[in-house]
Amino acid sequence: MSAAGIQVTNKLLAREAASIWEAYLKSPPNYTPRMDPSVFPTGGSPMNASTSFPAGHNRIWRFVQFPLTRFAIALVFMIGTVLLLQAVATVTHFKPSSGLGASVAAGLTSMALMAAYAVYVRLIERRHVTELAATRAAPEVAVGFLLGGLLFSLIMLMLWLAGVATIGKGAGWATVGIQLLSALELGVLQAILVCGILFRIVEEGLGTWIALALTVVLFGAAHAAGPGASLASESAIGLEAGTLLAAVYVYSRGLWAPIGLLTAWNFAEGGVFGASVPGHMQSGLLVSRFHGPQILTGGAAGPEVSIVAVLSCLMVATWLFQRARRKVSLIRPSL
Repeated sequence: MSAAGIQVTNKLLAREAASIWEAYLKSPPNYTPRMDPSVFPTGGSPMNASTSFPAGHNRIWRFVQFPLTRFAIALVFMIGTVLLLQAVATVTHFKPSSGLGASVAAGLTSMALMAAYAVYVRLIERRHVTELAATRAAPEVAVGFLLGGLLFSLIMLMLWLAGVATIGKGAGWATVGIQLLSALELGVLQAILVCGILFRIVEEGLGTWIALALTVVLFGAAHAAGPGASLASESAIGLEAGTLLAAVYVYSRGLWAPIGLLTAWNFAEGGVFGASVPGHMQSGLLVSRFHGPQILTGGAAGPEVSIVAVLSCLMVATWLFQRARRKVSLIRPSL
């Protein structure tokens, strides 16, 4: 494209963005995405679809409620929580060198992250945090955990049957508890960032499918610094994990199931099969080594980016999206 063409395109994009912003400012005080009221039988709207503005609302408050602004504020809450925890650990000279210390640190971090998200929702979005309702925790975490554990175990079984994986005895039960709590900590963080913040807020304005596409791209890009990362591995992890997480969230409309799924997946990969990084011993119940075509083993990035994992996760995600569509649980664009 020529320089003149680029300038014209930029002007058109800027004009379109300005028109969207002006339309948002002129919209009714109670901003609600256009969607079928039968989606959520308890109240006719998802937990993120309605924001009540205080009396005498003004442009500043409406700016705060703009999706992109809320996305940035939510990130500040989460990053601030992590930095605060690190500062407390530094001041108190807390070093989780022992198994008990690491377990306590992982548990406290998980609770702090959920508390920070709840505070953000109550202060900024002015609503009840229904996606983290205590009454939903046990059953939805259990279902998500079962799904994640079975799915990764099935992937490992297929790789073993294909002759590209060998599984032997690892460190035993000594580190299982620490591995589980570490997986929970990572699962809570990823579920909140990906489902609670990125996907949910984008979906509110741009609809389910655009939110899904953006989540796939950004989730893959977030793993660019991982061991053995490449464009192929980033694309694979974005497709499988980004799509599956979004599907679980859309179907359940809560964060507990994604937390359970991520916890089980991370725990099964490292804590059970010791398969986080191929060719290296892991402190899991078992240890796995891989050999053969990179498309099957995932190469240096691990089995979670193998073609077997990608296709398995996409099949489950497609099934969940189909069920969500029957429940009329998909959101149309509102901006």
